[in-house]
Amino acid sequence: MQDFPVLTLPALLSRSVEKYADLPAVAFVDETPLTYAEFDKRRMAIVAMLEKMDIKPGDRIALLSANMPNWGITYFSIVSMGAIVVPILPDFSSGEIENVLLHSEAKAIFISTSLKAKIEGLKPDTLQHRILIDDFSLLETTGKKIQFKEDAQPAKEYKVTEDDLAAIIYTSGTTGKSKGVMLTHKNISSNAVASRSIQEIVPGDRFLSVLPLSHTYENTIGFILPIISGASIFYIKKPPTPAVLLPALKSVRPTLMLTVPLI
Repeated sequence: MQDFPVLTLPALLSRSVEKYADLPAVAFVDETPLTYAEFDKRRMAIVAMLEKMDIKPGDRIALLSANMPNWGITYFSIVSMGAIVVPILPDFSSGEIENVLLHSEAKAIFISTSLKAKIEGLKPDTLQHRILIDDFSLLETTGKKIQFKEDAQPAKEYKVTEDDLAAIIYTSGTTGKSKGVMLTHKNISSNAVASRSIQEIVPGDRFLSVLPLSHTYENTIGFILPIISGASIFYIKKPPTPAVLLPALKSVRPTLMLTVPLI
């Protein structure tokens, strides 16, 4: 891990932005990718927006979204300011989502258009802001209306340590209510870095992401690993049925793609 002396998520991203600034980072299939520099610019603009919402280090921010470029950018925005990301699996029911929001004491939630109906009517005590991740517009807030500005810069600099909590992952497929697994920056970063010794990833590699980004497997190996390696990641806008997936494979020609057995 000599190439990665600091195992925090902001440090990993900063290294990639410096090394791969003009390389393609993330995109929907058949759309123009954001470069690593553009990825980071949008990340900083989201941090600036969260600052205006009075989000502080240690606050929990939920992320309930279909896979898309803005998912990863939002993820890095949250963790780079010392807040804690709470990814929620898209197939969770409204009741399960409410349990996660209550248990994590989430202060805000980023949600995609396709899933926003799942949180309508939910009123967790701590939830103050609902943000549409597709364009970062505010759906609901207890404070003043904040507008996302693409060129905004954070007002503060944030110092994150390896032992700081980065994410709370809620398990699926267990009896009773989902359990929150607490992961530090070093937990996540070291797993991604160590994965490079199993499968070499280089700039120019192309990932096609079809598993939920809120799952630790896809998040670590299908997102953070390519980001720290200068690769590009492509997302599809519909469920990965054969009719959708085959044209995507032809277009992207991925060098790596994560899958799981169908049960």
